[in-house]
Amino acid sequence: MTTISASRLQIATRIHFLLLRDLGQGIDIEQMLQQPRYERDVLLVCDACPGSELATLAQDYRRALPAPTGNQSPAGHTRQPIDWSRASTGFGVTRPMEDTPEPGTASKAKTTAGAAARRLISRWWQR
Repeated sequence: MTTISASRLQIATRIHFLLLRDLGQGIDIEQMLQQPRYERDVLLVCDACPGSELATLAQDYRRALPAPTGNQSPAGHTRQPIDWSRASTGFGVTRPMEDTPEPGTASKAKTTAGAAARRLISRWWQR
């Protein structure tokens, strides 16, 4: 369990009230202090208000954060290996479907479905 410094709590509370006043929407202070992704999102919103007290508070909050330890993963997106991209377009592995017939040959299911469709259409036209 991480310890929360009083200054982080105070800064988060001030951010909450400023956002509530300026945007009409506050933040969940407890969630900001405990969840790195939520914390990052709130700080990004504050950074999007340059020249305001919110931007200054975001910088102060970052300075009050404890130094990251080696066993902690950074918040946000982590880089993934890109070996899969060599064999794919990014929409899945590129390979032929198992049931795909060779070019120039018709599959049995396709022929049966075509015959059934022709019978249905011929019956319909006869009416």
